[in-house]
Amino acid sequence: MITNDLYSKILLEPAERGGDELFIVSGYASATFARRHLKDLSERKEDTKINLIIGMPKNTVDHNAYLQLHTEFGNRFRGYYLKSTPPVHSKVFTWFNSGKPQEAYSGSANYSQYGFFEDKQRNQMVSDNSIEIKNFFDDLLSSSIFMPHAEIDNSAVFYRVQKVHGSVPAGGVEWIELGKTVRISFLDKKGMLPPVSGLNWGQRKEKRINKGTGEVKYVLREKNQAYLSLKGDVREEGFLPKMAYNFTLLTDDNASFDCVVAQEGRKAIHSTNDNSELGRYFRKRLGLEPGAFVTVEDLERYGRTDYTLSKIDDENFLLDFSVKPN
Repeated sequence: MITNDLYSKILLEPAERGGDELFIVSGYASATFARRHLKDLSERKEDTKINLIIGMPKNTVDHNAYLQLHTEFGNRFRGYYLKSTPPVHSKVFTWFNSGKPQEAYSGSANYSQYGFFEDKQRNQMVSDNSIEIKNFFDDLLSSSIFMPHAEIDNSAVFYRVQKVHGSVPAGGVEWIELGKTVRISFLDKKGMLPPVSGLNWGQRKEKRINKGTGEVKYVLREKNQAYLSLKGDVREEGFLPKMAYNFTLLTDDNASFDCVVAQEGRKAIHSTNDNSELGRYFRKRLGLEPGAFVTVEDLERYGRTDYTLSKIDDENFLLDFSVKPN
């Protein structure tokens, strides 16, 4: 029985032994974990494929994040929702090598960060029969729908995020529901928008040192680079995940980003794929050109100088930047 280091032993090391395709049936799964897994596999074996059936797809809030995985990774990721009853609570994994069974595992770990990392849950896995698990996968596949073909309406997810008038005080934090929903100011306590951090992170110059000559140069960064500043008790663990954990950030206008809590003191939310993603997103919503310097006046003209962050679950959060009509 395997009870520790499940992520490496079940999901990474088999690829190092030659596995090039993984078939998974998991009652619950998360898109942010699938992205992390795909990226980690890419460092070991670039063309490794993952096939996933989610057996209990009641919570599909990260559907758009799954669609992004299909777009970004192509045929390396194929995800399905079980559409028949009863739901399937299994957690089974089988690796194949060039179309032939290699090794398989079953146990208590869902395909998620909380299933495979021991600091949140203790789970166990055991070796199993590759062919039997593949047959089980194929049997469920006939009753499943390919994620890009699924019609998912997540509008109900946003029911509790109230459209707002105005903004919280400069530099402030306002909990709408403690531990669940909070409004956070983009501004500092003096009412200024930081010129080289937060939404303007990419406007700074980066110091680079030539290791051979010791020469120091300052070069411009990609001007769209940005992060969401966290303030006050929002930084404390319990609302947002630990710094090592990825999460999906969904938006009120149907975008999604894979993110982490970052910086010393948990001061920021960064996008994991590209530090410019959040900057491009907010500039577009503000009606600005890509790479533009963002000002307080830009935010005021838009209608708010803060954003709302809501927790759906440990791996999915809502970002609301909408403005209530007058």
